[in-house]
Amino acid sequence: MEKEFFTVRSLAMYLDISEQNCYVLSRQGVIPGRVKVGKSIRFNKAVVVEWLKNGGANDDSKD
Repeated sequence: MEKEFFTVRSLAMYLDISEQNCYVLSRQGVIPGRVKVGKSIRFNKAVVVEWLKNGGANDDSKD
């Protein structure tokens, strides 16, 4: 099964936030599923959707 990924642009549109805010939130660990592909950043779509289903909150229990 092939995994699907968001680009920064497509994730920003999906979340209705700016691309810059998407970069900031991903660096802060707020948005999960971040994957670096060379110099590009992608987000695992399944991880992001699950995170949103759970309210989009940080899971501080992993710290």
